[in-house]
Amino acid sequence: MIIIFYHGARSGFGFIAGGIADKFGIKWPLSAGIVLYTTAVAAISIQNSLEPIVALRVPQGIGVAILFTLAPALIARAFGPSRRGSALGFTLATMGAGTFTGALGGGLLGEEFGWPAIFWMRIPIGIILLIATIIGLNQSYAGAVRDRVKKRFDVVGSAILFASLFTFVLGLSFARVDGWIAALPMTLLITSVVLGLTFAKGNKTGNFTILPIGLMNFPGFKSGAGSNFLITVASFVMWFLFPFYVTDVMGKSVLTLGALLALMAIMNLVGSAVAGYLADRVGDRLITFVGSILTAIGLVLAGIQGNAPAMPVVILATTVIGVGFGAHQAAVYALTLRGTAPEHAGSTSAGLTVSQTIGTVVSIALMTSLLNWQQSINGRSFTEAYAILYLIAGGIAVLAGAIVIKKQSDSIDRTINVDSNPE
Repeated sequence: MIIIFYHGARSGFGFIAGGIADKFGIKWPLSAGIVLYTTAVAAISIQNSLEPIVALRVPQGIGVAILFTLAPALIARAFGPSRRGSALGFTLATMGAGTFTGALGGGLLGEEFGWPAIFWMRIPIGIILLIATIIGLNQSYAGAVRDRVKKRFDVVGSAILFASLFTFVLGLSFARVDGWIAALPMTLLITSVVLGLTFAKGNKTGNFTILPIGLMNFPGFKSGAGSNFLITVASFVMWFLFPFYVTDVMGKSVLTLGALLALMAIMNLVGSAVAGYLADRVGDRLITFVGSILTAIGLVLAGIQGNAPAMPVVILATTVIGVGFGAHQAAVYALTLRGTAPEHAGSTSAGLTVSQTIGTVVSIALMTSLLNWQQSINGRSFTEAYAILYLIAGGIAVLAGAIVIKKQSDSIDRTINVDSNPE
């Protein structure tokens, strides 16, 4: 439940955060996200029961949605089209470094001082970040782009959009536990579809204004968000299935597992930094495709090792996945945001944030269900089912590259060598 509500809130609020930033500017919504997140983790650290922790994960998820949506949007505004790949690659690398450092530091603090320390450590970081944002963030990049835009917050549209995505994530999560045709997940998923169609109709007619009309037709948006969703579905198996393989099949310690995941995270940073630079020079779609193929190769290599895997091969597979996923992320963010108008940077960035969050939930729900089906229905061992799932994941990663490379002639690729003032 703790994870379900967190991902539901994060998915539900991503587009709302982007829409608010497009209307009212980035600086103050970003500051509000920092305050909300820091307050939530501070409150979680002093709880003694599960129920309030579950409830507080909702504002924490909303805070994370704001931060992860508005950071790339800010970069898209601050850098011209010809430099956005490098800037986004560096930004994603630093975000990944922060996530890795936080996970490592949180694990050490939790082991030494107990789980509340994992949340205590974030409070001073949040305070420092808030001060830096308020004092140091350039208003010319972070303010509202168009003063003539009618600044009315779309309460009804935002509520419907949030509820649609929130119930969708909850439906997927409960389907993994209760079964795909159980009453609760079916009700949640049907409700999500009805709410989603209601929002789409209201947005098309102009009644719901939290998102710009025609967002799906923005250059690179559909292929970028779709590819981001697919690569997340494919690669997230490394975070919830690979640990069981390392400890149960390979018989390695938790320390070895941590080292392998750390290696993948570090290679992710390298891939992001290099790919952002290359995307500015040879094209977003090509680098996105290369990142997808590298990820697919690493997944297949990791999945076919069987009951007696060679550690050097596992290390190689982990390295390739890390580089590939990082390269894909930097390039697909550049693809989606390179041609974005400054007044729509928040909404466009939200498409990437939401697609990745939902991809995480879909990966867990789908792959877990397939694993259980392979073992219980077909009688396969964990290793056999694991290999099949990784082959499926590799195929999904290839598809993530195919949907962007097929539109190589898209006009967004012609903006690579054009530098302009984002304002």
